[in-house]
Amino acid sequence: MALVLVLALLVRALIVSGSDHAVMLERVQQHEKEQRNGEQSWVDMSALLFTLLHYWKIWFCTGLFVFLFWNMWRSLKRKQHEEGGQQEQQEREEQVEEVEREEQQEQVEEEEQLERVEELEQEDQVEHVEQEEQEEREDQGEQVQQEEQVEEVEQEDEEEEYFHHSALTRYIARRAWEKMQGKATKCVLVEELMSDLLQTYTFVCSNSFYPVLQPAIGVGSAFEGWSPCEEDIVYRLLVPIKAPHGHVFHPELGEEGEVLARNSRIRVELVCMCTREQQLGDVLCFLHHSEEELSQNQQPSLLQTLCTGSYLDVQKTAAWFNKQVPRTWRLTHRAHRYGLKVLPSSRSCKLQVTDTSSGEKVHVELLFGVCSKSCAVAERKYFEYVARTAGPNSCHLVCLRLFAHILVGMGFSTYAIKTLLLHLLAIIPLEDWRRRHFLSRLENLLQYLQYCLER
Repeated sequence: MALVLVLALLVRALIVSGSDHAVMLERVQQHEKEQRNGEQSWVDMSALLFTLLHYWKIWFCTGLFVFLFWNMWRSLKRKQHEEGGQQEQQEREEQVEEVEREEQQEQVEEEEQLERVEELEQEDQVEHVEQEEQEEREDQGEQVQQEEQVEEVEQEDEEEEYFHHSALTRYIARRAWEKMQGKATKCVLVEELMSDLLQTYTFVCSNSFYPVLQPAIGVGSAFEGWSPCEEDIVYRLLVPIKAPHGHVFHPELGEEGEVLARNSRIRVELVCMCTREQQLGDVLCFLHHSEEELSQNQQPSLLQTLCTGSYLDVQKTAAWFNKQVPRTWRLTHRAHRYGLKVLPSSRSCKLQVTDTSSGEKVHVELLFGVCSKSCAVAERKYFEYVARTAGPNSCHLVCLRLFAHILVGMGFSTYAIKTLLLHLLAIIPLEDWRRRHFLSRLENLLQYLQYCLER
């Protein structure tokens, strides 16, 4: 507003000065004319000075304008300085407030951290107390459990002692022991009878091209001395066979993972007999003579009689031997005392031997195999080793026979039961298989069976 007023006064002064300036200009021009004319005087000089005095308004307005402008500039600078100071003061106050807030925040965090530390210490103390109480309870529980176990063991020992010394226990042990008697005599008799049969057959068929039968080897529970059912005992014997001269056997096992007993085969191959033919002259070589000459002068080869293709046929072999048994048995020196009857069988030779004087019957089964080192033979030899090492008072066979007799008809095979005993024989020392350990070993068999079933 003041600036507008100053501008208005300045304009007015300029207008007035403008009119005065015009008058003064005229006077100056007139004065110049007078000077040119040479008529200058001191009066004119005073008039000129008076005229120049009229310019004071212009200088006054100019100074006033400068003064006002300078004053306005000072005011603006002061105002800006005051505003800047206020802003700086406000910023300083804000910084102070921020520092105070940060200090308060740090103080609060420190207090919270102290509270958390105190809480953690309290929790640790509580946890430590609870842990000590828990350990104390566990110790008390373990102590109680140990006391209960000791009581149970003492009670079991008392019951076991009573059981082992009771009349019923002694009766069962004695009867089981007595049931084992008398088996060795029949095993020996069966082996002798089958030995006579096979020796006679070998003598009769020595010059043929049929398989050569080796001495029979008793296998199975009957020859191991623990058959569970005495009235239904089948005496099984393994009869190893060898290839006749002019032939060779090549056993071929089944594929991996298959049952070897059912998937193994015996491949038959002819070999040259020219050397024997030249030295003894009792045979013709199958490989170097014509079929017509061989058919006229020599018996057919094994490939033509008991083989299917290039492999030995077990059914043809069993049928052939079953056909030879009656005629061969009549030639033995015991044929008058024991009658021999061939029972139907497709893969083995099943015989029924009857004592003509007492009428007692014994069942025998002959199994044919190429190798005499079978698992059945190894198991029998192991039982013989245990019997020799443990002595006559060993109870392992009594345990096995009684255990097998109890489990007959319950879905357990006799071979599985025998496997249990073989494992225990490998674990328990043989000196702990005496007759006085009979009931303990029965208990071990039951426990081991339970363990296997639970797995």
